[in-house]
Amino acid sequence: MRHRLVMQYAIRDLFLLCVWALGVLIPLFALPERPFDFPNARLAALGGRHGTLVNDFTALFTNPAGFIEAKEEFSVSELSLSVYGPVFDIADTLVNYFGSSGSLDISGIVGPGGLATGLNLSGPLAFGWVGRGLGFGLFNRTVADAATLGSTIKVQAAEEFLMTGGYSFRVINRANSILDVGFLGKGFVRGRLPLQASILSVTDLFNGNPLDTQPFTNILGVGIDLGILYQYNRSYAVSLVYHDAYSPVLVVPYSSTSAFISGDTASGSGTYNTIKSSLDIGFSVTPQFDMLNRYVSRCTFMADYRDILDLWALIPRNPILNIGVGIEMVVLDALSLRAGIADALPALGFGIDFSVMQFDFAMRGVELGLDPGVQTTYAVDLGLIFRY
Repeated sequence: MRHRLVMQYAIRDLFLLCVWALGVLIPLFALPERPFDFPNARLAALGGRHGTLVNDFTALFTNPAGFIEAKEEFSVSELSLSVYGPVFDIADTLVNYFGSSGSLDISGIVGPGGLATGLNLSGPLAFGWVGRGLGFGLFNRTVADAATLGSTIKVQAAEEFLMTGGYSFRVINRANSILDVGFLGKGFVRGRLPLQASILSVTDLFNGNPLDTQPFTNILGVGIDLGILYQYNRSYAVSLVYHDAYSPVLVVPYSSTSAFISGDTASGSGTYNTIKSSLDIGFSVTPQFDMLNRYVSRCTFMADYRDILDLWALIPRNPILNIGVGIEMVVLDALSLRAGIADALPALGFGIDFSVMQFDFAMRGVELGLDPGVQTTYAVDLGLIFRY
């Protein structure tokens, strides 16, 4: 009798373990939604986001633990544009197209590996505040990614809105050690519209009325970011940030954008998914030299390893692509010089503070493949930021 009970408990425990494993593994095999990130020329020039870079409004996207360390800053509006791919070749093709009466043919700029290009525009909605341990914001973004498949070009266009709010706490503040922890809650909505046409006549993308003829997907969700920031002597910092630690979304397909506007949900049923999580670890050094401080307001070296969880993905990226390195030198509180490495490719940029507005610029390499040199392109980032 005793052995039978032991066997029953063992079978029960094994069943519960299998249920738990399925609950954990099934999301890993599902293709997650793309994170709600926003272009930022400053971060682009520094080799991407850094968890220890929390000295301004950017902390909303780098580390929620930094809200208590960030200077008080109010964001009124922002226009940040990021474009990648053979931008100048495309611009030249467009100039030739508008100067003639023919169709828009991009076959001449499609290489052996195809063509990948796109733009990422955030704003003008970028309203929020950071400081005294509190951070909140409301943002919008327009995204368009295009890629060729054979003789066809496929475009994914999307419009996004993001609302965020969070708080940070100072857990330790003794001697030269400071430890902060924080969280950021968010809600978001994304509307996605797919388009496709021949590379010989790209203008066919807009033939007829795509809002009535092309399927439309609406994505609603909530999420949370978690962060830890440790500082020693105000010169060294270490961070651990879990972006989208848990961000479930509801994906609802519609037969067209018009069906979505009219509220016709009969064209599709919703499914649940998640936003891809990213666990990042970072380190930074801010040297303090009297001679340096005479001319340079601040100089910071940063290094991060992003998306540690990708190491256990079914098809992971090459680990070297997830390393980000950056250096920022601020001269006389007005001119910022920046350089970095991301995707194993260089990045350069600068920023100018005009008091009423800040202008940022960056040029960088982008690796679209899973290994260095597989599908390399470049990007240009511009930013007009109104923060006070």
